[in-house]
Amino acid sequence: MFLRVVVFYLITMTFSGLLNALQSATGPSTDLIQLVQFAPALGVGVMYLLFRRTTRVAARFTPAPVVVGRSILMIGIVTAAMLVSVLVHVVAGQTWRAESLPFPFGVLVITMLIGAAGEELGWRAYLQPYLQTRFSVLRSSLIVGLLWGFWHIGGFANGIVFMLLFVVMATSMSVVMGAVLAGARRTNLVIATVMHAAVNLWLILLFTEEKGNLFPIAVLAVVWAITAYVVHSVQVRRSVVVQNRSARPVRLG
Repeated sequence: MFLRVVVFYLITMTFSGLLNALQSATGPSTDLIQLVQFAPALGVGVMYLLFRRTTRVAARFTPAPVVVGRSILMIGIVTAAMLVSVLVHVVAGQTWRAESLPFPFGVLVITMLIGAAGEELGWRAYLQPYLQTRFSVLRSSLIVGLLWGFWHIGGFANGIVFMLLFVVMATSMSVVMGAVLAGARRTNLVIATVMHAAVNLWLILLFTEEKGNLFPIAVLAVVWAITAYVVHSVQVRRSVVVQNRSARPVRLG
């Protein structure tokens, strides 16, 4: 298992470099879409060619009620976490957003969904379920979150502290995704894409962490770490309740 994870990650990183070079050469605005987001999807494609019989992708989006319900839950969690982050900025007297959107909001929604799907096809639709064949949901989410966070190697340009804070934020988000996705079989891609796109949209709307500012990324890291703890704890308690109910004796007749 470890070897296959390493192979997938190296392939994804290779595609990331190629796609970044392609974007630099062709010139589409990174504020609109980042071609590197499709690297994890391409990585899954190569893994399928290499290990066709054992490569599984949880990309189906049925049943619809589960998808809608958990997607709404994801959006609610993201919105709450982001608004708390804004509140911290206000209380601390920090500027949380100054400039206007680089593109119309509707256009950004579409491109964010497309880009998020490209990433989540690799992270949550392939790698997370694969790891969960051997590890718990929490451990799998932590591994995916760390790989996902350090995959954003451009963050190192803002310094090691910024990058470590970013990894904490990404790993915490991964734990939230893993907890919400637990039990939602074959719905990973759609639900994870919705959350990922929602996070990216809120970041564009509200914060300036992409400029390397430490205060917003520190706030986001702490808020998302707390959110991950709360969501995971609720998921654990809910699982215990379900197990206890299923263990009750059933009276027949």
